Parts: sequence; C-alpha cells; structure tokens
Amino acid sequence: MMHLCYLCGVTKRAWDKVRHLTEYMTIATVIIVSYLLGSFPSAFFMGKLFYGLNITREGSGNVGTLNFFRVTHSKILALLVLGLDLIKGYLAVYLTAIYFGLPYLPLASVLVILGHIFPLWTRGRGGRGLATLAGIFIYLEPLIIVWWWLIFGLLYLLFRKYILAGMIALFMVNLLTFIFYGFFIFLILSVNSLIVMLKYMPRIRQELVRNAG
Repeated sequence: MMHLCYLCGVTKRAWDKVRHLTEYMTIATVIIVSYLLGSFPSAFFMGKLFYGLNITREGSGNVGTLNFFRVTHSKILALLVLGLDLIKGYLAVYLTAIYFGLPYLPLASVLVILGHIFPLWTRGRGGRGLATLAGIFIYLEPLIIVWWWLIFGLLYLLFRKYILAGMIALFMVNLLTFIFYGFFIFLILSVNSLIVMLKYMPRIRQELVRNAG
C-alpha cells in the first residue's frame, strides 16, 4: 500500500510538471504568433512593392494607413493596407480563441498591438495600432467599432481634428464598454487602448500646441 501511495505521488508530481510545461509552451506560442502577426508591416511592404520607397523615411515616418496614403496618394492601396492591419488583429485573437482558448485572448491582443507598433522587420518603427485594435474587436464585438465610428464622426464634425476626435472617441467607447459589456471585453479594450493612446501622445501634444498657438 505504501509503495502504491508513493507511486501515485510521483505520478501526480510528474503530471503537474507536464501540465505546467504545456501551459508555458502555450503562453510562449501565443506570444510569438501574435507578435509576428502584428509585426507584419503592411504599409512598409506595400511601399516597397509598388513604389520602391521606404515608408519609414517618408512623411511622418509612421508605418500606417494615413501616412501611406499621404505619401502615395493611392486610395486603393491605402485601403488594402488598412485591411491588412485589421486582419492582423482579427487573426491573432481568432487563432488564439480556436486553438488555445479564451483566457489567452488578453495576452494575444496586447502582443499583436505591440507587434504592430514595434515590428521586427522595420527595427521597431511601426504604426500606432488603431486599425489593428479595430480588427481585434471585429472578432470580439463588432458593435464597438460602430460606436467608435459614430462618436468619432460627431467629434470630427465639431473639432475638425481627427487625432483628438479619434482618441476622445476611443476613451468614450471604453466607458460604454465598461457599462454595457463584461469585464473581460473591457479589460482587452482598456489595456490596448492605453497602449494606442500612449503611441498617439506626441501627435496629441502637437494638436494641442497648434491650437494654443
């Protein structure tokens, strides 16, 4: 009987180690896959492919839809860049939910946003993450995107400042999500909104200084 109890104890400890190892491997996989998805610099590759230019050295240097459009003046390719950035966010949470489970969605969402902002391929010079964040919520709760567009449109009509309108709209959508949705959705939106807002801070300061002047 003592030998049997000892064997059961050893088996349980071995199983616990395997379970912990599996969890660590899952976390590592979610981190790597989500970051690499986010790290794909759509605007950079489109600029290279169709115009032979380095978007990080053109315009504002931002690797995003707006700077790509301002530099190339191509609406079609700018929409393609926007679509690819949306798809990155969508795929990161979709694949994580399908293969690893909902508890890993916050991690996947943060890593895909960080991958977009600090991409491997352009030495950390990326976009600001708003389109990728929208892609995340097309999967999680599409109505949030509708709210953002409505609030953004109204604020833009009032202020004619798209950066300020976009960030205020994002803040207000966070409040609405806190009121009408569960903590899980709010957690993902609020954490990633904070990352995006921090990335936008230099532009917000420029807008405020320009208005003050």
